[in-house]
Amino acid sequence: MKVRRQTEHETQGVSRRQALRFGVAVAAGAAAGPFVMRVARAADGFSWQRFKGSKIFIQFTKNPWADTMEKMVPDFEKETGIKVESATLPEIQARQKLTVEFTAGSGGIDVWYTSMHVEKRRFWKSGWYLDLRKFLNDPTMTAPDYDWNDMAAGAKSIATQPDGSISGLPAFVDPWILFYRKDLFAQKGLKPPKTLAEMEEFAQKFHAAPKFYGFVARGLKNANAPAWDWVLFSMGGNFQTKDGKASVNTPEAVKAMDYYAGMLRRFAPPGVVNFNWYECSSAFMQDQVAQYFDGVNFASQFEDPQKSKIAGKVGYAVLPAGPAGHFSPIFGNAVAVSAQSKAQGPAYFFAQWATTKRSAVKELLAGTGSARTSVWSDPEVKAKPKMPADWYQAYVDSLKIGRLGLPEIVAVTEYRDIIGVAIQKAIEGAKSANVLEAAQKEFQEVLDKTEK
Repeated sequence: MKVRRQTEHETQGVSRRQALRFGVAVAAGAAAGPFVMRVARAADGFSWQRFKGSKIFIQFTKNPWADTMEKMVPDFEKETGIKVESATLPEIQARQKLTVEFTAGSGGIDVWYTSMHVEKRRFWKSGWYLDLRKFLNDPTMTAPDYDWNDMAAGAKSIATQPDGSISGLPAFVDPWILFYRKDLFAQKGLKPPKTLAEMEEFAQKFHAAPKFYGFVARGLKNANAPAWDWVLFSMGGNFQTKDGKASVNTPEAVKAMDYYAGMLRRFAPPGVVNFNWYECSSAFMQDQVAQYFDGVNFASQFEDPQKSKIAGKVGYAVLPAGPAGHFSPIFGNAVAVSAQSKAQGPAYFFAQWATTKRSAVKELLAGTGSARTSVWSDPEVKAKPKMPADWYQAYVDSLKIGRLGLPEIVAVTEYRDIIGVAIQKAIEGAKSANVLEAAQKEFQEVLDKTEK
């Protein structure tokens, strides 16, 4: 296997009740859609060796799920006889590469990790996703034990387009949760914050710059939008009105910006306007921060003593509630096949293999989450979980209050850029009302052009 990598950086079990709650929670997030998979039979002639000798190119996005999957690629090659070449890039660079490759029609990328919350509408309208329904319904192409209906309803919905086409096989549903220093909280007799006001209060208690900081979250343009969106929901705001108009300059939005930018300005490490998840996680793991929130799958590295100075000292909890309610932003990720690929069958085999129950168990054991409902009650997961029990609990409880963390629009990247610039300016001291008024105008102009 030749793998070309380009990177910017390099207990207890789960109860059956928790597993059932996971399935119910995700199902509550969205309807599963009309697609129903026929039951494949072993007699129909499926074989993992069908495309032996084929080659595919995979574009990975740098994240813990991809790190786990890359380690599993040799197992895929052995089981299928398909040779893999791959590249790994940070999220923004990976998406830029995908756009360039697909726009050029090069056919150089066969399969990729797709962030549905960003790429879903745009890539679908551009015709870049292969509709996977034909393969899912073909018993010679889909293993009899794949079990599409084991995918959580919310995960299937996120991967399904308005026309019913399926643009990817769900990898995992990613709710955002709170990471906090349970050892330091215990020393002060504190439990994780239940409200935004408590989070701010605790940030003040722990803040001791320049050695230690009370809070950190994403400040970098584009990457910061999903983090701010959670505060927006908590304050009673939303990205858009019910009729689809921009809605980012409301009083609720101003309160959200005041809170989020204010927390980063007062309690985060210097240079936070340039922090993506990697920088936030690094600061947290280097024993520099008391509270941090982000995607649940980033937590796996916190428990690795070789990477983290705080292994065994991290607590995991549902995000605090705001004045308008209790929410967790959720995001869907999938493995997609390019409509331009000249090796669509072998590419689909990788997407299928990467999302089987067997692979999902390995991924969950690695602490990267799952889109399947059955794996939470898998005997192996219960017997030797990598993550602490409160991580699993925070995961399933967050799914119960999950809300899509970004608008499902063609121009979601533009939205993230527009809001991201506003957040950065607010962190640097600009008035929230002013930066959001400018963002409102620009966002509406983008919607007028792209959502006709």
